[in-house]
Amino acid sequence: MSPSEHIGMPVDEIDTPVLLVDLDDLEFNIDKLATHFGQAGKHLRPHTKSHKTPAIAHLQLQAGAIGVTCAKLGEAEVMADAGIDDILIANQVVGRHKVPRLMDLARRCDIMVAVDHPDNLADLDAAAGTAGTQPRILVELNIGHDRCGVPAESNAAVDLCRAANDATHLRFAGIMGYQGHVVDLADAGERESGARQCLDRLSIGVANVRAAGLGVDIVSTSATGDYYISTSFDVVTEVQAGSYALMDAAYGKLDLGFRNALTVLTTVTSCPTREQVITDAGLKTLTPEHGFPLVRLPSREGIEVGWDPQGLRFLECHALSEEHGRLRAIDGPCHLHPGDLIEFIPGHGCTTMNLHDQIYAVRDGRLEAIWPIAARGKVR
Repeated sequence: MSPSEHIGMPVDEIDTPVLLVDLDDLEFNIDKLATHFGQAGKHLRPHTKSHKTPAIAHLQLQAGAIGVTCAKLGEAEVMADAGIDDILIANQVVGRHKVPRLMDLARRCDIMVAVDHPDNLADLDAAAGTAGTQPRILVELNIGHDRCGVPAESNAAVDLCRAANDATHLRFAGIMGYQGHVVDLADAGERESGARQCLDRLSIGVANVRAAGLGVDIVSTSATGDYYISTSFDVVTEVQAGSYALMDAAYGKLDLGFRNALTVLTTVTSCPTREQVITDAGLKTLTPEHGFPLVRLPSREGIEVGWDPQGLRFLECHALSEEHGRLRAIDGPCHLHPGDLIEFIPGHGCTTMNLHDQIYAVRDGRLEAIWPIAARGKVR
């Protein structure tokens, strides 16, 4: 925060580039999914890798989320530091550096971690015995994503669940599976049929484990793109949706009914031609791996996304360099000038968040809060 910035100031006076979250849109998104899960009778465990911000996680918990999901041990430590108790690390925690940290974390919160190999399970059991802790275990099944997990229908899945259940110092809590290869498919029919195939495999895997006489209390799965499908499956108990809270341009294309709460405010720094606009937000400000950002003009009411201040010509971002965003006018000249403000809707919100230390929370055009993105950079 620069010396000239203060709570209550107009958004158009904030220095750029800066990451913004519209609080009305954020609250709409959180309430929308909370209502769905309440009606479906399922639990929501939001994935904090999407926002990395304890303040947003607490808003999700206040709306009814059962706990949070984290991608990395470092993220989980940040959430525990923020007073969050029920945490799932939806990945394997492996190695002599991380396993002791996991046990330290287990002293501070009710941690749960994914396992997909008997050697890792044995290491965790031994470390928990030494530390005097009892972390919870979810056995991860491969339900089609072909990344991590034991094959869902295999005997190895049952064997690993049995070993987790019999471990002296661990608590076998259930099963998880992730269908990341289908959750963001643009075609709704393909996305839904793909998700159902994966969830059918998850259901078979859970049934096999239960048939072996083991209790499976938690079945954790899914994401923003298919949350409404997973909550229709009886076997599923909780969903790890994350991107719904902030949304980005890529997920926005799926037309799920959420609002784009996350934007980057950027200043026009150059207009070399009537068809070309350069801004001060580039690759060090937002990420393009899911597509270039959409363009929005924040200071003009009634202007559609991507239109210039006179509402005459369409603008698009067609390239990003380290410190510059490059826009072009379509079908004619635009009327922006150096010093004008625009907003980018990031193509991928999760990795864009990881570039920033803070997110500026705004409502009705004014700055209401500045939240630390405390889990940014926590890749270990």
